[in-house]
Amino acid sequence: MTIHVDLATVLLLHKSSFFIGALCFLYVRWQSPRSHGLGVLAIAFLLLAIASTVAGLGEKRALPLYVWALSSFALGTLGYALFWIGIRRLSSRKKRPFDWLATALPMLLTATAVITGFHLDNLFRGSVFQFNSILFLSASAVALVHDARHEKLSARYALAASIVVAVILSLFIILGLVALKAIHPRDAFFLLILCHFAIALFTLVFVKERAEATLTKLLDADALTQIHNRRWFFSRLPAAPRAGDAFIIIDIDHFKRVNDTFGHAAGDEVLVAIAQKMAKNLGENEIFARLGGEEFGIYLPAASNLEPRLVTEKLRNAIELLNVRLGETDIPVTISAGIAIASDGLQMNELMSIADTALYSAKNLGRNRIELHQTNPSAASVAAERQNMKLLRKRKTERAA
Repeated sequence: MTIHVDLATVLLLHKSSFFIGALCFLYVRWQSPRSHGLGVLAIAFLLLAIASTVAGLGEKRALPLYVWALSSFALGTLGYALFWIGIRRLSSRKKRPFDWLATALPMLLTATAVITGFHLDNLFRGSVFQFNSILFLSASAVALVHDARHEKLSARYALAASIVVAVILSLFIILGLVALKAIHPRDAFFLLILCHFAIALFTLVFVKERAEATLTKLLDADALTQIHNRRWFFSRLPAAPRAGDAFIIIDIDHFKRVNDTFGHAAGDEVLVAIAQKMAKNLGENEIFARLGGEEFGIYLPAASNLEPRLVTEKLRNAIELLNVRLGETDIPVTISAGIAIASDGLQMNELMSIADTALYSAKNLGRNRIELHQTNPSAASVAAERQNMKLLRKRKTERAA
């Protein structure tokens, strides 16, 4: 036995999907007040639900044609415009006042309907309504995909895909209205109900996924400098270094002197300026974070022999040219760095200890310099290290005299 569902019943289910979606948006908006766009999306779904309710009453001949045709058309076209505004705000996290200009289109269509009476023709009214929905739904999907370059969340693409399916179904409804019989409008409306539930579901998942990503970012970020913190840094390191991996420790020269001379607020400004400057001069392959105090760490996986020194020298030059201005005073800043390159069989704590030793050498040899400590030193490097220590002792003797 085949069960046929009439259009009025489909419209009842259609409006129910909008009402449920609106309630979901309002609930999440209440739980997450900072989630832009959810309030507008709730209003959009409520308008679409009311429009569908009025159309259902019209199908049952409970309302005169001129009443339900115009009111459902006006509310529905406005609802899709608001849907685009809500999705755009949700996607970009920005409130753009000019977005409200989008409501001019449904207002213009409604005014045209009043003047010409085209809304009294079911075919013409339905086609214009679906074209309006296709326009705003398509723009919503584009906004979601466009903003993905700033925020890559899987739910974003699922939400965009649900909206694209709604666009395709709206096209099928238009084809059905013009008797091309690609799919019966009643069946397309029934599938749209599933789309509306999917849109509401993936919107909620999107908000949840974004909240989790924000929380993770807060946990992984240094509160002062806004670069990655020690927790994030060590969570990214391999269990054991591979041969050729490089560990670099960077320390701000005479940082205590900055705090003592200019105050801790100035010291914070120096830390932020240096951290941001180094972050801008590093690529995505370098694992970089503030390890604590005025100390920063960089891990270069599978680095070439020259790469660690080139990367660190680039940072040293950038910081040397950086003057942090405090009022009328420029605070010159420099950094020292120690580099260790892993050899076979070396443990991570050993590699870090070697980098520490190299940093200590850089500090003792005058600061604002880079020292690379060989994990498998040759006779020549040992002799060079001994010469460096002799020079260090000589300088200390001269200063004492």
